[in-house]
Amino acid sequence: MKITVHERVSLQDVEARLRQVPLKQRDTEGNQIFVYRAANIGFRHIDPNEVNPSTFYLLRAGLEFQRQLRAELLSQEGIDTFDLSHALRIDVDGGREHLLIPPVVEVTPRTVQFVPRTKEELTISDQVEVGIPVINDGAHRMFLAREAGKPIKVIYISGVDPNFPFYAHPNEWGRVRIMDAVPADKHKKKFYSRDDCYALYRDFDVLGVGGPRSYG
Repeated sequence: MKITVHERVSLQDVEARLRQVPLKQRDTEGNQIFVYRAANIGFRHIDPNEVNPSTFYLLRAGLEFQRQLRAELLSQEGIDTFDLSHALRIDVDGGREHLLIPPVVEVTPRTVQFVPRTKEELTISDQVEVGIPVINDGAHRMFLAREAGKPIKVIYISGVDPNFPFYAHPNEWGRVRIMDAVPADKHKKKFYSRDDCYALYRDFDVLGVGGPRSYG
């Protein structure tokens, strides 16, 4: 794998670009909805176990690609994809350029009811509003960092308009399966939050991240 770094993009610039990320859906007047425009956006190191995946599968090829990408960038440029201090505009083996950013974690509002795990715990019958951090982008890298027992630097977004929650519900790492192909059954992909879930999809194409979203 030969990686060419064409540009280093500051994380402050990435933050500004994220504020221009629209939803797939538009408002009633046909205008774009910029879901992160007034959100809190920061950069922090986390333990991958602190966040929840939003997918039930990862692609084996995507994991291998991210392993090789990290190894080659460390070897060629001294850059660790688990600890990006800049976004990188790169190409791999002379292919199309794309922007490599840290994984994106988004705190999304959910209504939950607590269920006791042991007989000593009490059931809370009332529903409670909570914010749950979910992996929006970069699940393959998060999986590899978790596998390696290493922290990873992420883009951490909170304070998103609660009218536009993340399009899939969080689940837990134990439900994620490694697969050779994308499942045909949508119910084996994610626990989608509603029938028209992609109306809530954050359109990261404006960032120029390129490539399959699942290879992040």
